[in-house]
Amino acid sequence: MKDDQSGLIRLTRRDALHLGLGALVGSAVATTGTRAEDSTSAPDPTEQERLAIAFWIWALWDTGPNRIVDDFEVRVAEAVERGFNCFRIEGGAGITHDAEGRPRGELEFYPVLPGHDLLTRGQQHMTGGRVDLLKRLIELCMVARRYNVKLILSSWYYLHTFWFTDKNVTAELLGLPLEKRFMYFARGLDRILEVLKQRGLADTIATAEIFNEVGPRYHGKTVDHEEALDFLQTRHPDVRFSLDTDNFDTSRIPRNAQVWTYHSYYLWPIYGLFEQDLIGGDKDLNDPAAYAPVRRFLRRDLVPFQAILDSRSGRPPIARDWFRRIWLYRNLDPNAMPELERLLQEDLERRIDEFKQRARNDVKQLVKTRDEVLPGVPLILGEGASYCADHRLRWEERSDAYWEVIEHAARAYREHGLVGAVPRTNSGPEDPVWHEYPERLQRANAVFLGEKP
Repeated sequence: MKDDQSGLIRLTRRDALHLGLGALVGSAVATTGTRAEDSTSAPDPTEQERLAIAFWIWALWDTGPNRIVDDFEVRVAEAVERGFNCFRIEGGAGITHDAEGRPRGELEFYPVLPGHDLLTRGQQHMTGGRVDLLKRLIELCMVARRYNVKLILSSWYYLHTFWFTDKNVTAELLGLPLEKRFMYFARGLDRILEVLKQRGLADTIATAEIFNEVGPRYHGKTVDHEEALDFLQTRHPDVRFSLDTDNFDTSRIPRNAQVWTYHSYYLWPIYGLFEQDLIGGDKDLNDPAAYAPVRRFLRRDLVPFQAILDSRSGRPPIARDWFRRIWLYRNLDPNAMPELERLLQEDLERRIDEFKQRARNDVKQLVKTRDEVLPGVPLILGEGASYCADHRLRWEERSDAYWEVIEHAARAYREHGLVGAVPRTNSGPEDPVWHEYPERLQRANAVFLGEKP
């Protein structure tokens, strides 16, 4: 199928350098799959100029015996085998150092909703423990450099990361007034970058975001964001600092952002078949009538919604929709999964053109908005496709139709000149696709990088 490609941005190496893209991508364009010490010549400028990004949000936390990302050497090598040359992670800004700039060292982290929270994708390995995030970041940067892999640093603190932190850190950071949050976390990011520079590792950072999915509810005003970006750009002129959003609200866009990372969850609506309005709506989950349309998919012995709430007792509540999401998937009956997977697969096959168009429409709007508000700024797709369903559901991994849509989106990102993209948010070693269908990730990355049509 031919798509309308009018107005597409096609970057040559010269164009990329003119835009400053060379500083963003840098040595990440070395041939994927080789270690740095194996390369004896500069990368061919006609080869890769894009970042194939794996979403490793909690990589620094996932340490300890038998944990998924404990051995960075193994996992980074596997990532390169799957076609990745960049990781987007929670970098620990605001947590690694206190307000006076002193390293906090090893800290205790806790499960989100003990006994209930290990079924949604991305959360299944977050069981708590002790970890020195700064030490782990240094270790990851050292391994990443050997494999010519770059990192994108971000912070999910006010969206997700506070779920895990101990009461002292949580009280300190949640207690910050909105107008101080951007600068506080910018200073935290500055301290991390200084540590990396002292160790000669700052060149592993492709770009850094103060916050993931910025917005006035959690982070403050755009003017505060601009001031914090000015501070970072003055302190670190050799690092590019990104805006990260999941929408096109131009009032939230700081005009001094050097990169724009965007999220496009064009496939998430497929789960409406099961989720109905139980997550975003206001139905009483204690009322059987609320979930009657999907009762056949749920356990007979339902875990009460109140039990989910009570598991967080004494700690700051997580977002309302997350309580509800975890309740729903906590109650998904394994015996009903085959039928649910069949229905989801059939629904996607019926609507495949709709989802392809959703992906393409999003990237077109992204380019259009960028050209109007941040002309010339490089674009990255930092999260995308679907995300938070039950990791026991495997229909996504098996579905040719699903991956046809993923590849269509990757092709659209390449054609519209994005400098980096995830194939989908669920693309790290904790996700089933990593080991069960690595070739799916390889192909999607190859499409984005221009190695396959």
